[in-house]
Amino acid sequence: MKNKIRLTIYIFVSGFFLCLDQVLKFWARGNQEFSFYIWKNWLGWEYFENAGIAFSFPFPNWLIIILTPIILLGFLYFVTKKKRPFGVSSGQLHTIFYLGIFLIFAGAISNFIDRVLFGVTIDYLRVLTGVINLADVMIVVGAGVVLLRCGDKEIRR
Repeated sequence: MKNKIRLTIYIFVSGFFLCLDQVLKFWARGNQEFSFYIWKNWLGWEYFENAGIAFSFPFPNWLIIILTPIILLGFLYFVTKKKRPFGVSSGQLHTIFYLGIFLIFAGAISNFIDRVLFGVTIDYLRVLTGVINLADVMIVVGAGVVLLRCGDKEIRR
C-alpha cells in the first residue's frame, strides 16, 4: 500500500514538473527578447530554440518525432516486463527507481511536445556555455536516480 502511495506521488511530482516546464516554455516563447543573468552571461534566463538534440547536435526533426515514441515505448516495455530490469527481482527494486523513470518520461514528453508544436525544443536556462530547460534537468536527474539505484549493493547480483 505504501508503495502505491509513493508511486502516485511520484507520478504527480513528475507531472507537475512537466506542466511547469511547459508553462516556462510558453512564457519564454512569448518573451523571446527577455534575458536575465544572475552571474555574468554564465547563469540565468535566455531564450533559445534548439533545433538539434543533446548539445544542439543537428538531427532531423521528423526523425526525432518518429523515434521518440518508439524509444519511450521500448523503454516502458523494458522497465515493466515480467523480468525486472537489470536482473533485479520486483521485491528488490525500491520505488525511488520509479521516480527516476517517471522523471525521464515527463522530461522526454515535454520536449516531444515542443518538437511536435514548434519543430524545435524551447530552452531557457543559461548554464555556463549551454542553454537547457527543466525537461532536460528532469531527464538527467531521472537517469541519475535510475543508475544510482541500480548500482546499490542491495540490488546488484
